[in-house]
Amino acid sequence: MKRSPRGVWLAAGLGLLGAWACATGGAPADGPGAEEKAMTSAARASVDVFSGREPPTWALSDDESRALREAVNALPEGSRPLPDVGLGYRGFTVTWADGARARVYRDVVELVSGGRTQLREDVPRAVEERLLLGSRAHLDPELFTVVASQVQAAQP
Repeated sequence: MKRSPRGVWLAAGLGLLGAWACATGGAPADGPGAEEKAMTSAARASVDVFSGREPPTWALSDDESRALREAVNALPEGSRPLPDVGLGYRGFTVTWADGARARVYRDVVELVSGGRTQLREDVPRAVEERLLLGSRAHLDPELFTVVASQVQAAQP
């Protein structure tokens, strides 16, 4: 049976992700004091890449939090919901201190705020790219490489 190039990359990425998770326990690279910082952070971000395990999560600085919220709020309205993508990379989630939450996958951003769910369209995928680049300092280097390859594999 012939495999598509995308299927090969997806299988390789999932294999690397599984190997990394087994070797490291999947813990984010935040050092001592990370919990303390999380308590005062305006937002937390996570990347959904593991099945049945807690996602790697990190605190955003006040400036990162504010800039990300502004970027999400500036996006045009969309109509497509987040897709059900199964295993592997399933996007980023940002939760702000006020309870608002954004789920980001490819060019779709789902913002839940004040009891309302809004769909936003991010054709250039700027929010996803910002979260990916920001995750580099908080993820184990091997995990970051896997996540980056999965984000690229999710290209339309």
